[in-house]
Amino acid sequence: MLATTNFVVRGCVGDPPGGPLQADYLGDDDLLPALLASGTTAAFVAVGDNRVRQRLTGQLHALGFGTPAAVSGRAIVSPTARIEAGTFVMHGATVGPYSVVGAGAIINTNASIDHDCTVGAFAHLGPGSTLAGTVEIGQGAFLGVGTSVIPETIVGAWCTVGAGSTVIGNVPEGTTVVGVPARPIRRKS
Repeated sequence: MLATTNFVVRGCVGDPPGGPLQADYLGDDDLLPALLASGTTAAFVAVGDNRVRQRLTGQLHALGFGTPAAVSGRAIVSPTARIEAGTFVMHGATVGPYSVVGAGAIINTNASIDHDCTVGAFAHLGPGSTLAGTVEIGQGAFLGVGTSVIPETIVGAWCTVGAGSTVIGNVPEGTTVVGVPARPIRRKS
């Protein structure tokens, strides 16, 4: 995916990969200071877990790396939308007019953000998720595959919305909701 951006990918670092990569595996995170010293000034965190992505991004910034946004050439982003650093906008995604996508967020394949929406830092919209106009998604929230959110709705920080759910009302911070319409689930004690 990064091949469709303006980046030259030197490789990846971190835990040894478990599957095929589209870049050379360079080693673990201990290599980061040497990469910075050799002229690599930007890094991208390609991790799906929102809290882990937030932590790793903070570590990169502490070392002195920049974390630019990666926007697929096959995404549609309005010229009035704002995409912040470290965000990943994938193939087929749409970001509508006057919307803001916060730092480190993932707008996954074919996700759609309508006009005047706000997606918080380190949130993740799963493939095929749809936000109607003036929706607010809080920091670190996760929307599963095929989630739909009606206009003028707020999904609070660090919420989880189950795959295929339809959100028709505000979701309080830290809540997990599922279904059509989406309802909170009870956690077993």
